[in-house]
Amino acid sequence: MKSFLKVDDQITIHLPKLEFAEEIFEIISNQQLYLGEWLPWVERTKSVEYLRAFLKDAARFNQGGQKLTTYVLYDGKIAGSVSFVKIDKEMRTAELGYWLREELQGKGIMTKACQRLIDYNFRTKAINRIEIKVATNNGKSIKIPERMGFLHEGTLRQAAFFYNQYFDMELFSLLKDDWLKMKNE
Repeated sequence: MKSFLKVDDQITIHLPKLEFAEEIFEIISNQQLYLGEWLPWVERTKSVEYLRAFLKDAARFNQGGQKLTTYVLYDGKIAGSVSFVKIDKEMRTAELGYWLREELQGKGIMTKACQRLIDYNFRTKAINRIEIKVATNNGKSIKIPERMGFLHEGTLRQAAFFYNQYFDMELFSLLKDDWLKMKNE
């Protein structure tokens, strides 16, 4: 299967494909409590048909440039997703989001995949700023922007509402110039 971006010998990034629907649904179904703690969309994912419709929409948004949804494969199997969940072409900003299967945590898979997608976008798209917003209590997810050199800009008070409660969000950002300096270019 041809990848969109190669990360290393084990990790590749792929654009959405309808053939991914069953595997993604199985992951979400089996890890509903784990993934659902911080991802409210998990609760809405009740069927393979729902996922197929989501993948079709994701492909359309990718083509239109409003988002860039991708899936991370590890040793040929879906490991999770890293995506630009919002792209503002006029402001030249994008917001990065990600999720990873529980049993693959701690291997550096998501950090490497994020770095590859960030590098691709800074080099090929007119994006100057990438943001990551993470719930304050989601410690594992907060480590990713910290590892990649994102600047913690502050806490957005009660910036998210899901499961009938408000959550503070930590805002991290990375500028294209900072990224290229880190890469010594």
